[in-house]
Amino acid sequence: MMESFAKLKRRGTDLLNSIPHNLPSMPQMPQMPHLPNLQRGHATGNPAMKGTWQHISIPPLPRSSHSLDVVAGNAYIFGGEIESRKPVDNDMHVIALPSSGAGADYYAIKARPSSKQQLAETHPAPISEEDETAAELKDPLTEVDLSSPPPPAAASAAQEPSSASSDKGKGKSLDEVPCARVGHATAVIGSRIFLFGGRNTASSSEPLDEGGRVWIFETKTHTWAYADPYRSPNSSNSSPVPPPRSYFSAVATDKPRDFAIKPLRRASSWKEWAEGDSAEVGIPQRPVAGAVAENAADEEDAGFGTFIIHGGCTADGGRTSDVWAFDVRSRTWKMLPSAPGPARGGAALALAKSRLYRFGGYDGEMELGGQLDVLDLALDEFDDRVSRGEIGIFARGEWQTLLAPVTSAPPPNSAETAKLVPAEEWPGNRSVSSMELVLGGGGREYLVLMLGERSPSSEGHAGAGRFWGDVWAFQVPPLGMTAASVTDAFLQAVGRKTGEGKWTRVITGPFDEDERADAEGPSPRGWIASAPLGDLEENAVLVFGGLSESNQRLGDGWIFRLE
Repeated sequence: MMESFAKLKRRGTDLLNSIPHNLPSMPQMPQMPHLPNLQRGHATGNPAMKGTWQHISIPPLPRSSHSLDVVAGNAYIFGGEIESRKPVDNDMHVIALPSSGAGADYYAIKARPSSKQQLAETHPAPISEEDETAAELKDPLTEVDLSSPPPPAAASAAQEPSSASSDKGKGKSLDEVPCARVGHATAVIGSRIFLFGGRNTASSSEPLDEGGRVWIFETKTHTWAYADPYRSPNSSNSSPVPPPRSYFSAVATDKPRDFAIKPLRRASSWKEWAEGDSAEVGIPQRPVAGAVAENAADEEDAGFGTFIIHGGCTADGGRTSDVWAFDVRSRTWKMLPSAPGPARGGAALALAKSRLYRFGGYDGEMELGGQLDVLDLALDEFDDRVSRGEIGIFARGEWQTLLAPVTSAPPPNSAETAKLVPAEEWPGNRSVSSMELVLGGGGREYLVLMLGERSPSSEGHAGAGRFWGDVWAFQVPPLGMTAASVTDAFLQAVGRKTGEGKWTRVITGPFDEDERADAEGPSPRGWIASAPLGDLEENAVLVFGGLSESNQRLGDGWIFRLE
């Protein structure tokens, strides 16, 4: 009876909270930034931050070293392991996240290839003399479909069954869908999930070598496609590819997206100019049914955005600190400046506005931390007065490093020397953790860093080390005019400190005090997967699975909300 009353109470609370969202919005005057109260909170420059944990009730799905992405209110989980170095499957596991009082739901999708025709790569035709005036507007890569045949190595593997094929018994279909794997990385562009790298059973000692291929899961059709790097007939013009890797990090941006429109073909006569395309689409009084729909194109088919990877473990047993960006439309990889410090795997990576942030990682001997590395990205554009468009992203300079501030503490006695101690609280060194971007009030953005490994196991990957169970928030410096930037500018003008560019420990509590699981919160863990909830809840992050200190793979899901 008490359990039913608790459920009724939660359902009533959710319904009351949803009323403002369901009512028609009234026109409002532009919101002006309010002046901060100088008597509290901001006086210390380090106001307390709070957050809540909510447990997701779904069947257990234990795994670690997997990936997690959230698209349109659904969480997509791929890969991972229950036993060390043994991938579980290549199904896509989907969790419909709780919303508007409805609970979570779960189902699995078997891997199957997309029905789109895999077109052969062709070298773009040269620009004709007639279009010479519009030569700079033509982008030959816009006519290259994302789909492409497997690379020569994969084609030969299709003729000779691989060990991975014999393990699953699916034969050639494994060339059209990604095999089961661990230690890969994913990111979302639009409604699609992009995947790269990792290890499988046959290559448990080294990463998969797929020739730079990026796998693409279509959340609209629940099918897999892939994008192989562009290969020119002139090998010197082909796209370079990143070395195979595992246990690395990935993020993505939807830029470039606004491409130049291809110039129209010139009419050869006045009659042709007057008739235009009426032969294909008809005239307003007598349109040709279905003509517009037949020629319509989905912008995701042509591709847009950039997929970025960093670090990881390489085939030679070492680690790397390189950064690579894959332009989806042109299907080309390019290197960005390598990150500073030791080469590492398991670093936390996040993209906020036009800045790439990195924290922590593992260099083969110890967990790293004590600094936050930042790389400014910019968007390359062109404008020839006829049209304008976006070309691609590039790095604006080298990486910059924010170090934990320290101060000299007086020695306890005359026999000892002064020591450097932290001037403010910072997160501890960690790897295989979570760092995601969430939105707060007034246009503020925060990097939320949580959980992760604090010290490695003496047994390597076969064992479990010690893990963190804490949560931290880093206030991202604002770009442009927002209520948050105006407030911070006022505080600085009157000599007050702001939380901008600083880490703050988050005090966590239960989302629902009547739920025992919420009150307990997630146990310390690492090797987790996480993703922001995005438009569903801009202040929330989903964390799933991981490895516990008892060396058990966890199968629970949690939603963290920053208040």
